Amino acid sequence: MSTPTFIPVGASSVKLSDVTVSGYEAPYYDADDDWWYGGVEPGTFVLRLLTGTGTSEATYYWIDDPNKGKSAGWYADMSGNAIDGGASSVVIEQGRGLWITGNGLKLTCAGEVETDDVLYSTRSVGLSATGNCTPVDLTLGKLFIEGYTAPYYDADDDWWYGGVEPGTFVLRLLTGTGTSEATYYWIDDPNKGISAGWYTDMNGTAIDGGATSVSIVAGKGLWVTGNGLKLHVPAPELN
Repeated sequence: MSTPTFIPVGASSVKLSDVTVSGYEAPYYDADDDWWYGGVEPGTFVLRLLTGTGTSEATYYWIDDPNKGKSAGWYADMSGNAIDGGASSVVIEQGRGLWITGNGLKLTCAGEVETDDVLYSTRSVGLSATGNCTPVDLTLGKLFIEGYTAPYYDADDDWWYGGVEPGTFVLRLLTGTGTSEATYYWIDDPNKGISAGWYTDMNGTAIDGGATSVSIVAGKGLWVTGNGLKLHVPAPELN
């Protein structure tokens, strides 16, 4: 799973028409064979927008196949039917998760590097598909959670209210096949003696090497159970 890493500055989304595929040989005609070689045949590169449950909300195909009369671009199916409203009508929100079957090709997002922090709002119920939407690698230690009341102590009840209980915000790093590579928990629960931060389990066990040892490469896909909280992704530190 991946997520777009470039959007127009000041925007919160990118259009499918701004996203292209590269890394393949441009089509060329062989007169002896009367055939076009190179290009991208239908089904070689497939992009799926995901819902919060991980199902495909919409699927698009990059095709560049003169043998089938299809010029380079996005299509609604493998037959090369046009997308209703065109590729510019398809909006991919910043941080939106994508499933890609790419066969080694490259997805390129046009636009400029986002220079501001990104707040990704998670779904109140179910999973949210997101990822590292910056063009640089990050560490887990750079990410933090917003959208909840800071813990506060009630002396009458002898209890801390607010905060984030274990299991409320769970982040999963995904492999290329969609399985969980690693799982981390944001907890902020003074009642359990756990201060705000990332942990390896719901008991608040520390991460070996700390959160800064966990790398999240540019475009890396994540599954998040967030219960409506917000994932804060910092602006990229560019040289």
